[in-house]
Amino acid sequence: MDRSRDEKDLVERSRTGDEEAFRLLIREYQNPVFHLAQRILRNRSDAEDAAQEVFIKVYSALSQYDPRYAFRSWIFRITHNLCIDYIRKRKYPLISIDQPIAGSEGEITWDLPDPDAVNPLEAVEAGQEKKIIEEAIGKLSPTLRSAITLRHLEGLRYDEIADILEIPLGTVKVRLFRAREALAKLLSSRLDRPGGIPDR
Repeated sequence: MDRSRDEKDLVERSRTGDEEAFRLLIREYQNPVFHLAQRILRNRSDAEDAAQEVFIKVYSALSQYDPRYAFRSWIFRITHNLCIDYIRKRKYPLISIDQPIAGSEGEITWDLPDPDAVNPLEAVEAGQEKKIIEEAIGKLSPTLRSAITLRHLEGLRYDEIADILEIPLGTVKVRLFRAREALAKLLSSRLDRPGGIPDR
């Protein structure tokens, strides 16, 4: 089954008002959106609120989505921008995570990611070292944190990151270089092996 084609079909059906298709999109993206929000905001409760608001914004803005571009990049851009806006304002809106999205045919609900579920990307990292790396990433500025998260934890290409962050490709490379350099300094005194995070 062609996952890309299936996703395009779901997006197109959602744009024409198919609420069951939108429910399936929520199911597909709720964990990636939540994990990205949590990496940027560094707080589970705030990430839950932000992820809920992302899907409300996505539902409201589906008519503006240009299908020539990757849906994943579009929804990650909304997530990133919303999280950065939260950080700038330092004021988090009170959104019930049980609050459904109102649709013409009823309400669309979503399920929070299971806190005990294993994230495949996190499973690769080992115990204490993983914790140290996460703490170091959390000390980066929001702009560097976003870049390193999208590249190394979400596995996105440079051009995808540029699209999501709405910055030139060269700026992406500069931010990643600075993020890796900062991480190398933060980690060098705590990890046994030298060096920073290698590119892939």
